Amino acid sequence: MKYKVFKIIFIVLIVISFSLATFFTVKGLTYKDKDVTNPEEASMSSVDVEQILEDIKASNTNLVYESTGISEFKSLAFLEENKIKSYLIDTVTGAELSIKDIIKEDKYEEFLVKEEELLRLKYPEFIINGIINGEGTKVYVIKENVMVVYYYDYVYDYPYTESVNLTINYNEVHDYLDFTHELDAEYQNENGYNYSADKKTVALTFDDGPSSKYNAQFLDVLARNKAHATFFMVGTMMNNCQKCVLDTYNSGNEVGSHTYNHMNIKKNNALDVNDNLKQVDDLFYKITNDHIKYVRPPYGSYSKENLENINNPLILWNIDTEDWSHHDVDYIVNSVMENVQDGSIILMHELYETSLQALEVLLPRLYAEGYQVVSVSELANMKGKTLESGHAYRAIMG
Repeated sequence: MKYKVFKIIFIVLIVISFSLATFFTVKGLTYKDKDVTNPEEASMSSVDVEQILEDIKASNTNLVYESTGISEFKSLAFLEENKIKSYLIDTVTGAELSIKDIIKEDKYEEFLVKEEELLRLKYPEFIINGIINGEGTKVYVIKENVMVVYYYDYVYDYPYTESVNLTINYNEVHDYLDFTHELDAEYQNENGYNYSADKKTVALTFDDGPSSKYNAQFLDVLARNKAHATFFMVGTMMNNCQKCVLDTYNSGNEVGSHTYNHMNIKKNNALDVNDNLKQVDDLFYKITNDHIKYVRPPYGSYSKENLENINNPLILWNIDTEDWSHHDVDYIVNSVMENVQDGSIILMHELYETSLQALEVLLPRLYAEGYQVVSVSELANMKGKTLESGHAYRAIMG
């Protein structure tokens, strides 16, 4: 008798369970959650996402961004104690998402590689190494057509206090994203050569090259540190390494004239000086199809007659590293760092290994101190100055 009762109860429970499962399936629901393809049912069973968002806003201060055009999630960003704090909230479940959740599952590693590639376009090597090899925090703020990455608490080889951040346009990472996003037809990459007139700026110059031994290495150090320079080249040296001239020109750096044979223009008549400078310009035009803009007189020596007869501005310097006589890295670096100011023109030479070694130290030091290192033309542009023939410039101040 007991066995029959238990059997009946068991059968009844099975029937009830089956009926309930059928009921929820018909309604578009399961035991765990809702069928989000049915908006009405989704609304009935979803968490209160708006309340979650309001709670987040209430527990943070200084809201600086709130997304409006992304359907899959809500993006919020707050500024607290000079750091960005961000949230990604799923608009259906109310769950907090990470950057990995909004990247296609098989594309996340490719996305990180692309992020590093873009970071390298913007920042010098010492900052890249600090981020890649160190420990810190990355904060992503996801917007409608860009994401901004903030890098906090990383340690760099040189003390750097400015904010490190990267704006990634979705044109760059479109194939990796797993959410609705917009593309920007006018997008332009961020890069370290988009110099700002609002920052301290100095011009770096090299004399007596090009050196077939060192030229490529100087260009490499400049590129790794997002710096440019003006190379005042000697005509005979240019003729011996025309590839050096072209590589310098094509790398975004600038080539000026240091006369054809290191002539002391002060000791020569106007006709001879102009013939000498024309030789340099003709050779430069043959190599690059461009003309020389600036002349640096060897030894810094020139006369009033030179100013009146030379058709190019003369570029001197206000910081002499004396690297031609002091083959000492610390001496060269300190000679700059102890005297540098906004608008300075720095004199170095392309012929010495110690100058190259000093450059490896000097450029990160200047960057960390807030300086942009540029060519003479770029410095003049930053300062809104037009350099004119008949004048000699030791610095270019605002």
